[in-house]
Amino acid sequence: MGAARKRARAKGGKFRGDDPSTPDINEAWEEPTVVTKKKAAPKKKAAPKKKAAAGLPPLGSAAYKAMILRGEIKG
Repeated sequence: MGAARKRARAKGGKFRGDDPSTPDINEAWEEPTVVTKKKAAPKKKAAPKKKAAAGLPPLGSAAYKAMILRGEIKG
């Protein structure tokens, strides 16, 4: 079963009437519009996370950031 027609509306939101000067066209009703779905873009893979060297605090921790700021390690 297809989509039903609906009443046409003017810019102000009121129903639009039929123009008698065009007998072959009924302006008071709108034909349903066909909506097509777009294909989803392929997802990109996340870059692998860097592993911290042994003996260092976990990446992203306050201690790790403090060591970078002090120059003890390179980030």
